[in-house]
Amino acid sequence: MPKPTHPSLPIVQTLDALSSVPGVAAAVRESRAALATSVDEVIARLASWSADFAAGSASATVKAVRSDWTQYLAWCDTAGHSPLPASVLQLEAFLVDAIDRGRKRATVDRYLYTVGLVHIAAGLPSPSKDPDWAVKWKKLTRRLKTTGGHVRKQAAELDMAGVTAILATLGDSPRDLRDAALLSIASDTLCRESELVAIEMAHLHLNRRRNTWALHVPFSRTNQDGESPDYRFVSHETLARVRAWQGVAGITEGPLFRPIGGRPKLTGDAFPALLPQEVARIFRRRARAAGLEGAAAISGHSARIGSANDLAEHGATSTQIQQAGGWKTERMVSYYTRRSCAGENAMAYLRRAKDLKPTDRSQSDVEPIDR
Repeated sequence: MPKPTHPSLPIVQTLDALSSVPGVAAAVRESRAALATSVDEVIARLASWSADFAAGSASATVKAVRSDWTQYLAWCDTAGHSPLPASVLQLEAFLVDAIDRGRKRATVDRYLYTVGLVHIAAGLPSPSKDPDWAVKWKKLTRRLKTTGGHVRKQAAELDMAGVTAILATLGDSPRDLRDAALLSIASDTLCRESELVAIEMAHLHLNRRRNTWALHVPFSRTNQDGESPDYRFVSHETLARVRAWQGVAGITEGPLFRPIGGRPKLTGDAFPALLPQEVARIFRRRARAAGLEGAAAISGHSARIGSANDLAEHGATSTQIQQAGGWKTERMVSYYTRRSCAGENAMAYLRRAKDLKPTDRSQSDVEPIDR
């Protein structure tokens, strides 16, 4: 298979005008000695860093940073500011503009991260590390609350009942068999869409002692270097669907989930794989066909969210759900399962305990009071 290509991160190409901006060297000389001391050094650092960042990061991360940096540059051009170095007031003004244009908290967080990331990579003091930034950020988060931008938009859930309903509508055509295998393995493994399209035949493993199957996820958003072994459960029903798709498609190696028609197939030993965004389209189309409520809000992560809630409602702990879905911390598990867990909080236990108390005992059952 050909060596995968990495998306470029054209940071330096966007800063041609930086050489004409006065005062950059003077500004950075006031900081630590480790910081850049000239425009040439800034450019050199960014050229080296952008190449390494693009080669060492997931394509989705590179795409997000590139998009965010483009947004920041466009604002700087309109506002008449040099992008580097940015002051605390400049960063605040950029984020205020983003909030007023309706950007949500997740996007604002990303903008903040990207601007700070490029500053540090350039050897310049990041405005987000300035002591005055904490109070500015509090002001910005309050502004987000007043505009409703602090509310995160969560994808619709595709739980076990929804998956079962979709599977019941699928037949034995190649496309149906592929989508049944994709949906079923997404529900079992809680894989993200980028992880689903990266599945290869060699990633499926049989534990002969227990007669169980597992999917090895070599790389993920939380395991980008592949150093932490990550295995996910695969049911026998899911494996049967995988084998059915594998047989009709003639797949013996390489990516498991491939396009049918549409994009031209590659030649040689290379095999085409679905693109991550195609997973969401498949899930949405199948959910609509099955008549599921909220099908328009289905995303490539909906089966992941649905399975997490299925686990929560069946008594799994946050740690168990975290391990099942490959989350790095329990915080995101709590976020995705907060509605399911509402029925299992302390108040729910109190009310159930109250309901279990005997309230309909007859007078004859009551012990007489010894006077």
